[in-house]
Amino acid sequence: MSIYSRVTVIGQRKRLDAVLPADQPLGVLLPDLLRMLDEPMQQTPQRRFLTTANGALVSPEGTLASAQIIDGAVLRLAAEGEVPPTPTVYDVTEEAVEDLKRRGATFTPKHRRILAGAGLGFSIIAGALSVLVIAPHAVTAAALLLVAAICAFVGIAIGRAGNKFVAVPLVTVATVVVALAIGFWALDAGWELGLVFTVGALCLSFGPMLYAVAGLVGGGVVAGATSVLFVAVWMIGVGTGLAADRVGALAALLAVVLLGILPRMALALSGLPGLDDKRAAGHEIMRTDVRSALNAAHLGLALATVPIAVSSAVAGIMLLRYGSGWAVGLALVLAFLLASRSRLYPLASEVAVLFAAAFTIVSGCVLIAAANGQGGALIALGLLVLVAMFCAFGLSFAPAEHVRARLTQQLDYLEVGVIIVMVPLALGVFGVYATLLDKF
Repeated sequence: MSIYSRVTVIGQRKRLDAVLPADQPLGVLLPDLLRMLDEPMQQTPQRRFLTTANGALVSPEGTLASAQIIDGAVLRLAAEGEVPPTPTVYDVTEEAVEDLKRRGATFTPKHRRILAGAGLGFSIIAGALSVLVIAPHAVTAAALLLVAAICAFVGIAIGRAGNKFVAVPLVTVATVVVALAIGFWALDAGWELGLVFTVGALCLSFGPMLYAVAGLVGGGVVAGATSVLFVAVWMIGVGTGLAADRVGALAALLAVVLLGILPRMALALSGLPGLDDKRAAGHEIMRTDVRSALNAAHLGLALATVPIAVSSAVAGIMLLRYGSGWAVGLALVLAFLLASRSRLYPLASEVAVLFAAAFTIVSGCVLIAAANGQGGALIALGLLVLVAMFCAFGLSFAPAEHVRARLTQQLDYLEVGVIIVMVPLALGVFGVYATLLDKF
């Protein structure tokens, strides 16, 4: 089946928009082009050539595909004496300057400001860490919290004024210093190491919200709220002494719930529905407002998938490492739902993060079963082979649209069934069935 390309051919008299076969030699197409362009007859025979917009000669023996002529390109029909000469360099210095512009990697004042902001943030954080190591007391933590509050206030004010290069390092410093100060204070108070880390992570999870308040990152509320939820689950589980597999079960259930509602939440909090309401009320909406709302939705969704993926991967490993058969089943169901529900997320980065978490759980199942030396290693290895076969099948499988729609519908039904199965698996992890057997 021939492939066609739409090109514009410019002659001496006319300009022609033509659809030409991309796999036929241009020399074969030239007579028809000359006739359609109504080129004037010459007294002596002359060879004709097609040239691109930058003057490059297209060989008559070649095709549009071999010459890499893209769809919509402009070609000029020229006689043998009218072919433009090849580009000649007359000034090496000017060519070197143009080369730097083409690369786009020159060190500009923008990069200088970014580097200076990074240096400022690194210096303050390193100084705060040194002070906490030297004097890990409550007074030191209180002083650093005051410094963090000042940095946050100034950063938010400067960010709302439009100076992002100064606001970003200040807000970052405020977030990290708060996490360090509270973490060292908790460690000095004798808290467990796991609880100290969760408290520090909880402080860091408020960072995206500060960025959103400062007007630096759209969608920061979604990402920050998601991070706070997951860190709170882990912190409550560690603080109450709950078993690791049961904390992982709670985190897995929360991840599955958020995977379904997060796209709508990000879209609702981006302000896009409000713009639609304003437009329906007769107010004028600028294109930049719509783009800003869409950017906020996508950025919030992309940032929120990171804590979901990280928490899900850790939860899966905890279920596999410390749990029973119920926990192993719940971990594998979680891996399936992470891969399946990635269909709801439009950006490649979001899908890649969720698939990475799913592959981490499956790989952990194989490694843990093999390390235990039980017969389950063969089952886990077979599961890994099955996943590899599905991946290899997906590399070459390109169904038609109606087949894809049917498969999507079947996958939706399967996904609902798997979500229903999660509930009895989670109850088994919490020992509900064993308790009922003991009672009756």
